[in-house]
Amino acid sequence: MTKPSLADLRAFVTVAETQSFAAAARALYLSQPALSRRISHLENMLEVRLFDRTTRSVALTSLGQRFLGQVRGLMEDLDRSVQSLRDAAELEAGDVTIGVVLSTIHHFMPPVINAFRAQHPRVLVRIIEEGADEVLAAVKQGEADFALNYIGMQDPEVEFTPLLKEPYVLAVAAGHALARRRSVGWEELADYPHARVSQASRNRLFIDQALAELPPLPRPVCEVRHVSTLIGLVEHGMGVAVVPQLTLPRRPGSVVGVRLDKPAISRPIGIIKRSGRSLSPAAEAFAELLANASRAALDSRRRR
Repeated sequence: MTKPSLADLRAFVTVAETQSFAAAARALYLSQPALSRRISHLENMLEVRLFDRTTRSVALTSLGQRFLGQVRGLMEDLDRSVQSLRDAAELEAGDVTIGVVLSTIHHFMPPVINAFRAQHPRVLVRIIEEGADEVLAAVKQGEADFALNYIGMQDPEVEFTPLLKEPYVLAVAAGHALARRRSVGWEELADYPHARVSQASRNRLFIDQALAELPPLPRPVCEVRHVSTLIGLVEHGMGVAVVPQLTLPRRPGSVVGVRLDKPAISRPIGIIKRSGRSLSPAAEAFAELLANASRAALDSRRRR
């Protein structure tokens, strides 16, 4: 069975609402003969009369009235959907969902969200803050448009765009004996109580692989799941801890970072998205701001 065209249905609704072929033709930018042909085509296809016409008036038949009640809602829903899509394309509305590993969220997200909101105040920003594996899964499952992560480079289901290399540093209390040092060798850590992340953390994997050929450190005083907890332990004087540099407090305070040498180790920070999938305009705009922020952070670090 042949289905009505969108143009025929819109012509029907417009004539029904204006109760005038002349007014409807003007609203649709059609000639009256062209509009009449559309209505006749629709009536012939449906095999019902939709309008009673005279030289002076146009009125819906009972079947036409019933059909209008069904079609008008569909046309309104379609118009809203089209407008919503246009708004999203023009960044006038919509939303964007970004996954972020917990250890980088406080450094990158607040200024980037502020900049994005200043440019696109009607776009909702959703943040999924989790561990590296959970953030990777959120991207692969389509829960997040893209993510800021340090894993995914070898995963064929995602594309990894590197932004910067983040060094691991030694977090120490501001009054600690090592706080004023420019750098510390790994072998020196054996002389100080230390805390570390557990094997549930991807950071532990990076560190263990880099130090595989060095003598093992003494047993830690505490082992935790999250780097943020390590910072708190260091702040309260429980020992030193190896952490990614971006996890340190942005403002100088009770915890400082000292460069680690022999070897110096780092982790890649990048944007991951599903392979072969383009980003929405909102996600593309946010990703660009995020890339700019990372470059600014890298330039600032080089000037120090």
